[in-house]
Amino acid sequence: MGDESGILDAVIVGGGLGGVMMLAEAVQQRCTSILLLERAESLGGLWSRVPAWQTIQNHPLDFCIQGFTTRKTVWHASDVLHSIDEYVRVQNLQPFIRCGHDVFGSAWSDEEACWVLQVHSGGGRYEEIRCRKLVLCTGRHATPLVPPIDTDGSVPIAHSSQIQRWQEAWGKKVVVVGGGASGLDLCVNVLRSQECDGEHGQLHWVVRSPRFFSGSELRCLWPMTILQLLLGTTTSTRILNAAINAHTWCTFWWWGLLSWMPSRRFDLRDTQYVPGRSYLLRNSRRICRHAGVGIDTIRGRTVTLTDGTAIHDADLMLLGTGYARPAHPAGVGNLDGLYLKTCASGEHLGRLFLVGEELLDTTGTAPAVYHILSRVFWTLMRDENCLQQLPLLNAALSRPRGNLNNMDVVNVVVALGTANSVLRAPIRRLFPLFTWRIRLCCTFIYYAFLYRTTVLFPDRVLGLSICLDGAGLRAAGRAGIDPALRA
Repeated sequence: MGDESGILDAVIVGGGLGGVMMLAEAVQQRCTSILLLERAESLGGLWSRVPAWQTIQNHPLDFCIQGFTTRKTVWHASDVLHSIDEYVRVQNLQPFIRCGHDVFGSAWSDEEACWVLQVHSGGGRYEEIRCRKLVLCTGRHATPLVPPIDTDGSVPIAHSSQIQRWQEAWGKKVVVVGGGASGLDLCVNVLRSQECDGEHGQLHWVVRSPRFFSGSELRCLWPMTILQLLLGTTTSTRILNAAINAHTWCTFWWWGLLSWMPSRRFDLRDTQYVPGRSYLLRNSRRICRHAGVGIDTIRGRTVTLTDGTAIHDADLMLLGTGYARPAHPAGVGNLDGLYLKTCASGEHLGRLFLVGEELLDTTGTAPAVYHILSRVFWTLMRDENCLQQLPLLNAALSRPRGNLNNMDVVNVVVALGTANSVLRAPIRRLFPLFTWRIRLCCTFIYYAFLYRTTVLFPDRVLGLSICLDGAGLRAAGRAGIDPALRA
């Protein structure tokens, strides 16, 4: 692997969802002089570090790309890991993956015109790997975020990433901190564990800034994408915002919990849609919710909030405070100015790529966004003239602007290809003018009615579907294509 000098065409750092998507597209585009390096002993990135019970914020349908399907309505972290394993197995990516390889430093060599990566590869071994292009997929949320708390240690405190078993919550007074997806899941699991125990404890939910969650499952997302395809993102966003706000308001009104609604209206462009958690609404009477406050002190098993409220005899505090980004991606220093960019410019133009760093916090679907970006990047990387235009793509996708979902990314890329003569031909090969919308509409409708699911951007539209709901495969259509042939 690599040319005669031992220099690879590219190295991808990070074996999470983004890294695997980038590797899969590179291999499909016949780039075989490539390696993916993951410092952990297995793939998965953040999803391999969060507990298996953690509910994903994306709908399971968001992972149905390139012919993969699912009928599940709720996924957990373990399901995401299974989907990553299936992508690697079906597309035969294992020969290009090196787990247990920690990139702790890198530097560009002008003499060799390549990156020199310093890598620990386990057992105290050290090696240098050289490559022409460095693709960082190290993730933006990698480290558990634990805020400082003034405590005397009388109440045990655990971050959501540390929790594997729920017996500790049985019959106890538990304080959950956080209003995001992790906080919601902590509340749900504490209530369920206490319900199974038969002896209900008490749950206090501390929310500094109330977040938006729907309270009801959205079991079929494909009409939202159809709206974006047919009406354009601006018009469809207005319609969807109105529908989601009205539906959620009615749901919370029905349960008598309008006080739980955030003061700011939901907007797809700056708020992530968190579906489900209806269990919280049905069991709201078992929750003592403290909104707009934080933790002040913990003394003698008494938790004092910033508004002066005291929670006496607390037994356990669980932090649903999320994850923070690493100080430097993959041991690469001096990149703070580039960290929120999709690709580097200046001296690193065409040789350093920070894929998806700015798009992980989108209001849309991370798997689909990664897939779209990987197709665009590997297509443009093959042409020196196109490489010079990458800063334009970076500017189009980066802030300041509203968050992007997957269809927004496609529309931005297509618009850039229309306006730029250099990028026009390769982008139209990926997304043919007008016909890509028709193709996607037909694909969504086909899978939605036939399999009660949908598939994003499949290479073989109707030839093959691979079920992610277990180890089994399901061949669709009459082609009977061997999944191994997809590699």
